[in-house]
Amino acid sequence: MYLQRLCRYCQASGIGVWLQGEALPRDGKIQEKYPEYALIDNISADEIFWKNFYQHALFEALEQLSGIDGMIVNLHRHQPYKASWVSTIPFLYQTLRSLGKKMVLRDYMEDEAASWQLVNALQVLPPDVRVSIKAVAHGYRPGFVNNPLLTQLEGRIKWIEFDMWGLEYGWTLLPCYLLEEIQGRLSWVESMAGEELEAITGRLSWEWISNSSLINSVNSVNLHGLAMFGREIFMSEKQAFHCWLTDMLERKVEAAELNIFHQLYANSYEWMRKTPYILGHVLHHFSQVPVNYAQAVKQLQFHLLKSEDYAATVLFPINDPDAGREQFQQLVLEKERAMFLAQDSRNRLFQIIHSIEMSDEKKDLFKRVWDRVPYYTEMFNRVARSVAMKMMVDRYGHQSGISSFELNSEINELRLLAIRISGWIDKEEQQQPHYLAMLFDPARLLSLAESLTEN
Repeated sequence: MYLQRLCRYCQASGIGVWLQGEALPRDGKIQEKYPEYALIDNISADEIFWKNFYQHALFEALEQLSGIDGMIVNLHRHQPYKASWVSTIPFLYQTLRSLGKKMVLRDYMEDEAASWQLVNALQVLPPDVRVSIKAVAHGYRPGFVNNPLLTQLEGRIKWIEFDMWGLEYGWTLLPCYLLEEIQGRLSWVESMAGEELEAITGRLSWEWISNSSLINSVNSVNLHGLAMFGREIFMSEKQAFHCWLTDMLERKVEAAELNIFHQLYANSYEWMRKTPYILGHVLHHFSQVPVNYAQAVKQLQFHLLKSEDYAATVLFPINDPDAGREQFQQLVLEKERAMFLAQDSRNRLFQIIHSIEMSDEKKDLFKRVWDRVPYYTEMFNRVARSVAMKMMVDRYGHQSGISSFELNSEINELRLLAIRISGWIDKEEQQQPHYLAMLFDPARLLSLAESLTEN
């Protein structure tokens, strides 16, 4: 009933409606509705179950939803003793087409197997099946290269997907201005895909965190700009920002006001690219600090110049202590720059809220967001230094130039920072979103510190 009402409302407003879901859901909801599914223990029986599910249960449900344009389908990794999507997904396609609905196969998985599994699935589907591809492979990280899949799959109608919520850049809790980058990516994919590019989509939330609105955040500028560039790719980035700021402040914005706000936002892009990274290598895990040393080392394999399966540089290369020591000095300079940007941004924001007319509600919003910036910067500064020192000691021993005392001192600083962060979160609990404590989780700092003392 809810979906039928939604379809009627959207149809009256000229808005298309698509359903999105897994091609072969394995969670408890299937077993709750079909208890017999738990007894299936071989591929043939699983294939029969999904064929019947698509041709009967799904068909009957979609018959009641004439306003649905189509379905966006996610693929998960193949599981042993379960049906392959290669053998079952054609039945899903047939059901959709029999009802006059379209199908989009979505680049969803986060691992290295994602691209070839997507390509394999497309090979068993007709040319009218669209493919939705992430703008950046393995998650939207600012500054990372465009997804090479966007230049492949010739003849397929393509959608390009942007993560506007910020799974990899602060969960809407931290500023990250992307308009210039988004415009560049759209211009590039339009030149490469041409008429095959049909749609632009955006992630506006993360299913694991409730009540986390992008619309009311300072990063809504990115969604605003994406929508405008979708209509007019040659609109200037600053003009798009001006339109958003006018809506945000609910009044005409003068040139001087525009310039100071624009500089504040432009700095946030450089700040985000330097803070949770080490020389372009990923240090964070979905914007959080790594939970232990092993996870940190694994994340650092991802690099901003990374192509599909090749990292352009190696961090702290084995058997090259000179290169490692030089990289550590570069790391120190990078974190000093990040700290400068954090403090400078807070100073700019202080000037803005005391000199530019806006509602108290907007002042509070901007202040809360930019107050988090120094904490996030210091957190990753400490994490970067301690992880880098541990890597150098492990790889170079005494040639690292780092003593056990220095490493232990850095680890103790992590523990002290966890206490400070915890106190700040407790103090701000009533004024901040409920998921701030997850992003800045002090327990992760303590867990990381403990792992750095091992071996």
